[in-house]
Amino acid sequence: MMTLEVGMIAEIAVTPQLDGSSRKAIRQVVDDIAATGLTYQVTPTGTCVEGESERILDAVGRVVEGLRARGIERAVIELRLVMEPHPETLPHHIDGLTR
Repeated sequence: MMTLEVGMIAEIAVTPQLDGSSRKAIRQVVDDIAATGLTYQVTPTGTCVEGESERILDAVGRVVEGLRARGIERAVIELRLVMEPHPETLPHHIDGLTR
């Protein structure tokens, strides 16, 4: 059975286990996500992306590879997915929630 892939919204939150500030590592995580070509939006607690589930999971894999390539061996990576029966976009998802 073939299914039509509908776009999803996801939040990818990364907490590197480092001594000191993690700002540089997080900036590099955002760069890794941007390099996937997914539409994204940085928030104070993570990075929201929109796209097909397979591309989102590939982005998480890219984040893991990037962390390891930079010598970061320990991190907490959280992934939250929003599944809807219709196409989702970041602006649609937050429409009406902000002023």
